[in-house]
Amino acid sequence: MSKIFAEVTEAIQQGLNSVFERPDIVLLNIIAFFVLVIFIRIFLWEKVTVFLEARQEALTQALSDADQERQRAKSLQEKSVSDYEMMKEETRQLKEKLTQEAYKQQEELITKAKKEAKRRLEQAEKDIEYEVAQANEEIKKSIKVVAFAAAEKIVKREIDESIHQDIIDEIIAERTK
Repeated sequence: MSKIFAEVTEAIQQGLNSVFERPDIVLLNIIAFFVLVIFIRIFLWEKVTVFLEARQEALTQALSDADQERQRAKSLQEKSVSDYEMMKEETRQLKEKLTQEAYKQQEELITKAKKEAKRRLEQAEKDIEYEVAQANEEIKKSIKVVAFAAAEKIVKREIDESIHQDIIDEIIAERTK
């Protein structure tokens, strides 16, 4: 390693010494450098700067487009969130409305059922009253028939009170069989 370091140091020393020993080479190098700069300035500088400006403009445009896309994506995200919240609210309102309608229909059905039950009960009471009235009429007819038959037999027999009672008991027994 020290050998390599020594060789590098000697090469640097020779190069520095050559500047002082041969100034014409140094002057020639300076002239060549300025000619190269002038050549680049005349023939290549405009193309390089146009290329660099175009590249800079393309990068600026790409950054601007990316920023616009980011802003657009952000606005779309915000719109999506607001649309989601709006749909969520609409869904809640619709659910609430349907629930209220269901309760209303339930109440209407219960009211109708109660009215129908009341109507049927009233009809049953009327039917029972009618049946009772019919039964009472039948009983009255039966009593009239029994009384008429008893009177007929009493008249046929003109007998005393005990026979009369026996006849009535016999007629009632015949009718109840």
